[in-house]
Amino acid sequence: MGNSCVEIVDDLHILIDPNYIVKPEYEFDYVLITHEHNDHIDVEKLKSLEYKNLIAPEYTLKLYKLEGIRAEIGKELEGIKILPSWCWKSEESVSYYYKGILHTGDSAKFPDVENVKVVFTACFPDFYDDYVKEMKRLKPSIVIPVHYDPERKLKNAEGLVERLRKEGINAKIVKIGEVMEI
Repeated sequence: MGNSCVEIVDDLHILIDPNYIVKPEYEFDYVLITHEHNDHIDVEKLKSLEYKNLIAPEYTLKLYKLEGIRAEIGKELEGIKILPSWCWKSEESVSYYYKGILHTGDSAKFPDVENVKVVFTACFPDFYDDYVKEMKRLKPSIVIPVHYDPERKLKNAEGLVERLRKEGINAKIVKIGEVMEI
């Protein structure tokens, strides 16, 4: 959906990191926020959405004066697992895992989780080695870079995909608004 915003349509309808370019059209069961950086949350965009539950780190809830469920590492809500994250210059960050889908925000270090099908990851060139190491450990079916400007920083995503593929790891760039079935 743009930057790190990902929509998951399954038994639950989930939106992660609501700072989108393409506005989602439907009501969500959950909106999940990985951390407080404004490229991961746009409060005005969040307010324009219809959703039942908001989950975010406590720091994010307080900073933006939001009502929601505090994201506690180790907690699970309707199959959504809240896991650690190590986001650079964040006061508090979390990763989310739902039915084989892992989203870690900006982190280049990933939580221990099994049966990963898809990883949505940042693609900072300084951390390509870390991403490769982590993907070899997690063994996802596919890695999808997020967190890049499609006009100015597409090379970051392309570079990560190329690097991962050289290591035998399946990776793909998904265009903003593109639908992918897992």
